[in-house]
Amino acid sequence: MDATLSRVWDQTHGKVVRSGAMPRRTPAARAGIALAELPERYALPAAILRLAMTPRRWEPWNSFNEHRAYPSPRAAWLVDVSVVEGHRRWLVDPVRDRLAGRTDAPVGSGTTVTLDLTLHPERLPAGYAALAEVLTWLEAGHVAAALADSAAAHGWTATADLDDDSELTVTLRAGGDRDVDVRAWSDNAGTRRASAARPRPAARRTSGLGPRGLSADPGPLLEGTLAALAQAAHRHPAGSPAGWPGLRHRAVAARIAGLTDGLYTLDGGTTDLISAEPTMEAVQQSFSYPRDKLDVAGMNVGWVITADVPAAVRAGGLAAYRRLLLAAGAIGQHVGAAAAGAGLFCRPARSVHEAHLEAAVAAPAAEDFLYLLLIGRSRPRDFAYDLTPPEVLP
Repeated sequence: MDATLSRVWDQTHGKVVRSGAMPRRTPAARAGIALAELPERYALPAAILRLAMTPRRWEPWNSFNEHRAYPSPRAAWLVDVSVVEGHRRWLVDPVRDRLAGRTDAPVGSGTTVTLDLTLHPERLPAGYAALAEVLTWLEAGHVAAALADSAAAHGWTATADLDDDSELTVTLRAGGDRDVDVRAWSDNAGTRRASAARPRPAARRTSGLGPRGLSADPGPLLEGTLAALAQAAHRHPAGSPAGWPGLRHRAVAARIAGLTDGLYTLDGGTTDLISAEPTMEAVQQSFSYPRDKLDVAGMNVGWVITADVPAAVRAGGLAAYRRLLLAAGAIGQHVGAAAAGAGLFCRPARSVHEAHLEAAVAAPAAEDFLYLLLIGRSRPRDFAYDLTPPEVLP
C-alpha cells in the first residue's frame, strides 16, 4: 500500500473506498449526440470540453499512444466527465466528439454547465493496489486544471468543488478573465529568456521521448525557465484546484542559464535558493527505476510537491487528503502545459522512494511526498499524427 495512503487509512480508522458510483460502461458509439449538433447556446461549453479533453496526437511507436492535454498513467484515462442536469446525465466521449448515452440535448441556458467527474482507479492493473487511488485523484486534478485552462481561453471560468463525500464536480460559467494565460518562451531583443508566446491550452504537452530510455538534452535551459514555471504554477485560472491551500513546492535545478544549481523553494511563484548541495543525482537515487530506464540525473528540474498530510487528515478526514492530491495534480497540469509551450517535457511521477526524496529536498518531518515533476528538453523528435483541431492552433 502507498505509505501516505496507509497513514491516512490508520488516521481515519476506516476503509479506503473508491469514489463515486459503480463504474458505468461506455455507451455504444451510435448512442448520444454529437457536440457539433448541440444547440447554439452550448457552443462554448462544447469548445471548452474539446480543448481540454480531445486527443491531441497519436504516436504509432508508443505502447501508450493516445495523448491528450493532460496525462494519464498507462493512458488508462481514469476520470470520466459527464454533463449533468438534474437527474439526467450525458457522458463526454472525447474520442468520438459527442455526449454519449442520451439522444436528447441538455435544455439549460448554456451559461452554466455542471460537470460530474467520476473516478475509476479499477482501470489500472491490479498490481497498482492502493497506488491506483492516488494516481486517479492526481489525474482528476489534471483534468480539472485542463478544464480551467480551456475555460479561461474561451472567456469562461471552470470551478472545481469536492464535498465531504468526495463527489467531485466542475461548474462552467460564462464570463471570466482571459488575462490569466501563462505563456511560453521566445526571443526578446536577442536575449533568450521568459517572454510572451503561445497560450498554454494549445501547447503540445509531452512527458518526454525515450526510445532507449528517457533522457534529456544535456544543453542548458533558457534563463528564467524555473521562474517562469513557478509563476505558471501559481498564476492559474480562477477555479483551478491548484489554488487550494496546503501544498509546499521545492525544486532541484541544474543547468539553467543564469541560475545556480541547487535546491529552491517555489512557493508563491518565487524562486529562492535554499542550498547548492542537492543535485539531480540525489533525485535519481530516490527514483525507483534505474538510470538506463529514466535518466533523472540528466534532467534539469526535479519539482517536488509535499504537504502536511497528517494535519490535513486530522482536520478534514480522508476528503482533505484527496483535496491535496487534486491540488497537486492541478499544479502538475499547469506546470506541464507551460513547459510544453516552452518546448520542454514534464513527466509527472510517483515512482520514488518517498523518504529518500523528502530528505533530498529537506522537507520537514511532518510533510509527506505527493508528486514529482521531472522537466527537461527531449533529445529526439518524435513521429506523431497531430490531432489538434486547426482552429485552436496559434
